[in-house]
Amino acid sequence: MRRGVAVDGIGTHNARMWERLARADIPYTRPQGVPPKSDAGKRRFLDDLTDGMIAGIDFAGMRVLSLAGGGGWDAILFAELGADTTLFDISARQLDTVRRLARQRGTPLTFVRGDMRDLSALGNGEFDLVFHKHSMVFVPDPQRVIAEVARVLSGDGVYGFSTMHPITLRMYESWTGTGWRLKTTYFEDRAIASMDPTWEFGQVRVHAPTLEYGHRISDLVNACVASGLAVDGLWEWSPGYDAGPAGSDDDLERQLPAFIRLRARKLANGARGSRSRIDPPSPPAFVRPPERSRPSQPRTRGR
Repeated sequence: MRRGVAVDGIGTHNARMWERLARADIPYTRPQGVPPKSDAGKRRFLDDLTDGMIAGIDFAGMRVLSLAGGGGWDAILFAELGADTTLFDISARQLDTVRRLARQRGTPLTFVRGDMRDLSALGNGEFDLVFHKHSMVFVPDPQRVIAEVARVLSGDGVYGFSTMHPITLRMYESWTGTGWRLKTTYFEDRAIASMDPTWEFGQVRVHAPTLEYGHRISDLVNACVASGLAVDGLWEWSPGYDAGPAGSDDDLERQLPAFIRLRARKLANGARGSRSRIDPPSPPAFVRPPERSRPSQPRTRGR
């Protein structure tokens, strides 16, 4: 397994923060719940995990990439529902969490450690489906991720991903007593500052100042288009709509969506890709964002 897998200092910093969070065993870093034993039950469980974004797709015989999916159930369930599955993540600890669980269940998985902006360990057209939940927020250059995903997708392959909503992310912690304000304008690309970058779950409190970026929806859609992906679904949503106390995350997320998710299909002709990993092309050049700042909102409840 390679060392120093991050493509830049931002990736190195965020990888270190996720190792810290994983050591604290916060819910985001380990599988939650227990899926049923039947295939039908596993499928219901997986459709819930994936927010219904890829409902109806038959995974049997597919080649699936769980991108930045360490610590979760999705890679295991893709494999147990018949897919040849690869789990790719930057966190060694979260990969180990899934590796141990897969070994206990007798589930075959391929594990690759790396930065989501550099998929050079994976071959052209290698996957029929790439599923990627929430972690785009941790990179400043989503265009590079999307271009890499497009390269590893086979012709007519599907990419489903989600991330924090760019408006709502700019408004956490900004309650004035009568309303919220934007921390930065919608047009700024720098990391979103946090007053107290502490992740809090019950009695567990972890200081982990991750760098997080609110990517404009138009930039995400246009990056798909530029990479030869046709967007066929876009959703804005919150995990719940019950109002909490004024100024709380619950209250904000009742009025604005917490997340966006997109589904896109590769526009390509020709044969399906092979599993060869020999000499893939280099990824697009990294472009450093114009500014960096202290990141991101505290976690006062599970998302």
